[in-house]
Amino acid sequence: MTKRKCPFIFAALCSSAALTLTIITACSGPQSLHVAIHPDDQAAYNALLKSGEESPRLAFYSRRAQQQGITTQEAQDADLALSSNPFSARRDPSAVSRGAVIFQSHCASCHGDGADGQGSQLPRPMPELGFHGFADRFAATVHGGAPTKWFRAINEGATSEPVNESGDVVEMPAFNETLAREQVWLVITYLQSLDYFAEGPYDAQANE
Repeated sequence: MTKRKCPFIFAALCSSAALTLTIITACSGPQSLHVAIHPDDQAAYNALLKSGEESPRLAFYSRRAQQQGITTQEAQDADLALSSNPFSARRDPSAVSRGAVIFQSHCASCHGDGADGQGSQLPRPMPELGFHGFADRFAATVHGGAPTKWFRAINEGATSEPVNESGDVVEMPAFNETLAREQVWLVITYLQSLDYFAEGPYDAQANE
């Protein structure tokens, strides 16, 4: 009886080892911005920022209202109802691209262009603010990331551990007045994306 179980145990161990190897060697983190971002999405977000609204959030509500023929209040109410991510990082490169654009505009100065915690505004490189650590890679590969945790941090703000002996910290502002909830979910979709799934620069026409 024991001999019959061994092949199954061996197969299970092999599968587990293969999964771990994939996580460690293939899924190094979010897609690089030059791969993830499509120029049309960059241009569209730049236009949004120049729309004259007080914030990207209000500009988003205004544009969504125009697109759908609804009021700005209705657009805001629909956005506030988004309690989970409506996008898929593995199946929707357009969402990954739009999220990468927002990340580049509002997050990269601290989290780094490579989402590696080496942003120009940090007092020193802080890998703990990056998204290439094993825990994040494992979560993104197996569970699609840590969306609830990431959403709360972006929406409500967060504070780092002390960065030096003086006890100085790095504070991330709350983005709930800057970005719409859908925009936050788009950033998370980018963070959930993995280099492993990126075959090259995003081509919008290939997905039409």
